[in-house]
Amino acid sequence: MALSEGSATRSAEACLDWARRVDQVQSKRNPEEWEAAKQRIESARERERQSRKCKSVKNHVIRSRALAAEGLRQMSITPASEHLAVQTRWMSAQESSSRFASARWDNFTRGPEADAAPQLLAEEEEDEAMAEVADLIGAGDVAALNALGNDGLEEGGPQSAGRSIDQLLAQLRKEPANEEECAAKFMLYMRGTLLKFNDETSPSLPAAVSGDLNNQIQRIDSTEAMGIPDDAREWFVYHMMKKAERNNLSMARILESFEKKLAFLAKSDQQECPVCLEAFQTDCLTGDRAPETLGCCHKVCKECWESWSQVMGGRPFCPLCRHDEFLGAIAARLSEVA
Repeated sequence: MALSEGSATRSAEACLDWARRVDQVQSKRNPEEWEAAKQRIESARERERQSRKCKSVKNHVIRSRALAAEGLRQMSITPASEHLAVQTRWMSAQESSSRFASARWDNFTRGPEADAAPQLLAEEEEDEAMAEVADLIGAGDVAALNALGNDGLEEGGPQSAGRSIDQLLAQLRKEPANEEECAAKFMLYMRGTLLKFNDETSPSLPAAVSGDLNNQIQRIDSTEAMGIPDDAREWFVYHMMKKAERNNLSMARILESFEKKLAFLAKSDQQECPVCLEAFQTDCLTGDRAPETLGCCHKVCKECWESWSQVMGGRPFCPLCRHDEFLGAIAARLSEVA
């Protein structure tokens, strides 16, 4: 694998100096210190994986919310005879979003065999997923679709797009007389995957964090959140869709909050590069001490990753997943120039 795009090429002498420094600091670390460090590293790694899973689920909820609104928008401007075609496009886009989220989830669950390259393309991949579902449903403006899905995510923020969703939902107040139109609009109802994230993540979270997540999920699953008014005069699908929209927004907000909490926990667990033992520089993303998160969710500083990549001719492996091999390669490098 090549060096990350945009990374500086270090001179052979600089890489050799780096290898000497790493060899010295690693040789001074006793087994007890290394074991304690490993525990902190693996704790931070697990938090990072949880945070990325959380973001993947959140982005799927955002895409689902945007797709449901876009489906209703298209139905509001097309004749009833075309509504099933809209529903078919929505279903195709929704399935694509689900496949992408599932693939991301599986990737974050993999062990040390995961790609060690820095995960610099994660945001680009999410943008590509939104572009793909926009194309499948026939939305002409990807940015507008993305803004629709993210609208209201920050409580107290602007709600203009949220009001437009309410306007789109209004068309469901009256049950359609056309059977095909009725079926198409009913099929737009869906629910997210927050429970899966909670089930797999809660056991390893601090008790206070896990309890907070469970309490918020219980509010979403409450009778008040899921129920439909008994005395409603509108078509029941209107209330189902309205509840689904509110719950999807609530889920996205919960996931946004816990993504940040997990990222903070990961940062707190691991504060130094496990290769050079220097403290991470978290206030600067471009400096030599900035943390570089690898595909396996281990973190090393930028200098160590770039130097190690160059020493390995652009085909490095994670220094933590294969720690003994890493130290052996450093020793071999130094013996070549001794």
